[in-house]
Amino acid sequence: MLRDNDVRQGETMRKTITGTGGMLLLQTLKDAGVEYLFTNPGSAETGIFAALAEDGDQRLVVGKHEGLVAAMADGYHRISGKVGVVIAHVMGGSYQLAGQLFNAQVAGSSVVVIAGDWTSELQDYRGLAPFPGLSQAESMRPITKEARCAYQVHTNPAAITVATTRAFREATTPPTGPVYLSISAELLNREGLEAQIGEGAEYRIERPAPARAQTVEAIARRLGEARCPVVMFGDDVWRDGAQAEAVRLAEVLEAPVFSTRQIFANFPTRHPLYCGMYPVSNEFEKVSGLTPDVLFLVGCQGVHGSVAEPSVMQIGPNPLLMGRHYPLDVAVQCELRETLRHLGEALTRLHASDRVASWARQRAKVRAYARLLIEREETLVREHQHDPIVHPAVLEAQLAELLPRNSIMVQESSTARTALLPFGYREMGWTRSGGGSLGWGVGGAIGAKIAVGGERPVVLTLGDGALTYSAVGFWTMARYNAAVLTIVSNNESYQIVRHNWAREVPDSKMVRDGTYPGLYLSAPATDYVALARAQGVDGECVTTAKELEPALRRGVDRITRDNRPYLVEVAVAREGVGAESTWYQDWQL
Repeated sequence: MLRDNDVRQGETMRKTITGTGGMLLLQTLKDAGVEYLFTNPGSAETGIFAALAEDGDQRLVVGKHEGLVAAMADGYHRISGKVGVVIAHVMGGSYQLAGQLFNAQVAGSSVVVIAGDWTSELQDYRGLAPFPGLSQAESMRPITKEARCAYQVHTNPAAITVATTRAFREATTPPTGPVYLSISAELLNREGLEAQIGEGAEYRIERPAPARAQTVEAIARRLGEARCPVVMFGDDVWRDGAQAEAVRLAEVLEAPVFSTRQIFANFPTRHPLYCGMYPVSNEFEKVSGLTPDVLFLVGCQGVHGSVAEPSVMQIGPNPLLMGRHYPLDVAVQCELRETLRHLGEALTRLHASDRVASWARQRAKVRAYARLLIEREETLVREHQHDPIVHPAVLEAQLAELLPRNSIMVQESSTARTALLPFGYREMGWTRSGGGSLGWGVGGAIGAKIAVGGERPVVLTLGDGALTYSAVGFWTMARYNAAVLTIVSNNESYQIVRHNWAREVPDSKMVRDGTYPGLYLSAPATDYVALARAQGVDGECVTTAKELEPALRRGVDRITRDNRPYLVEVAVAREGVGAESTWYQDWQL
């Protein structure tokens, strides 16, 4: 049994707790406010599950693969802002979650993975270590927070609470990211252990303050004097809750807003100043008549690709990647919400009213370029609306029309079209896989739904290639009635890989003849509706354009009115170079 003894030290209530190592761990997690534990159970963690069965207030969320479990914890963190906690298995089980832990690392997600450890005093008896001296925690180091945060607890029971507290602090302190903690299996089972919990710091380190007034004014002067400042808002804008301030800043400047590789919609994608993905295209300069002369990076992890602008300024709570492969004229580690508010005020205070008014006149054609991007997509929808098979742009338009505006979309597709969907501030929420390791989407959507409960609909959009990695997650959806609408765009192909190959070797025989090894995913075809139904999630398959709208309406009704998960598989047309190819190496044993 767990026993505790309260001791007041100053204003903080310390508790001395006694029990098994597993009990000490669970009580520490409870003290940190953890409500859910995401797991695929393992034998080395017996002490954790025994404690959970005896006195566990946390809800257990079970997945049938460790990668799925890590993705669930990641999705839960992204939407709730709370740390996602994974109870993983020893050695091989931990390696199973590596792909999704990599995604969490790239995304900067606060995830804590806790596993039992048989690689110390028991490794010779069980023969589990691949070779003598292998450290389980060290093997996880390259895919945790900047290769620094992997901890082991072997003999000292007090270290269970200390290491868990440290893991939470590391995971939530910029640069945020996943942390791995392994605890001796024997220690988790041992009775009569004693440790202290309870801290005034509440397992977190206070984040940076707003930028200094003189720094804000220096940035405001540079932005105000620029002919065409380009602004990019990164994921720390979402994390700091600074979307409204980001919109205000862009509107005061009348500046074009671009995005880079991101996992949240940090600026509304249908805003008339949103100009798509960076880098700035030649078409932007042609339509707007402007050449960018300042790049202002706000809360970005960095820039994907080269930086062309002559002057670059960057602010945000995470200094780690600032200016890593480009020069900076201003670099500031700071909180973003208040900093952006102060910056907006400084722009109108430091610059004369006529100059502020002139920004809109000088940059009027920025909005024309943003409209052009939308009109181009709308034209594509009109051109393909009567096609017998669903074009991805038609699917996109239907989703934009039918999905509730308070939905959260979880996306795992690199070729899905989303320009018409309203994401961001006061619109739909959106997040996607961070590192490109397939298999994130189903788990991410389940975690997101657990985070929001019945407050908001959750919609998962992914390709057939991605779903194949994580379809076992439908079982978890059904068990916990996670009412997710899953929309599978089935083009029977790894389309993004074909696009990349065609770009890399455009003159190759492979591209000329349409013979792309390993990319065609039919022959035999996979019945994704049957795959979901076998695990308790109902659904239907759409094979023609006329079937699409009714199927999507039924799906929305199922998750909103009936509060049940549902799958809509949509056969979609392939796009780009080699779209017509169905070639594969046709051989059999």
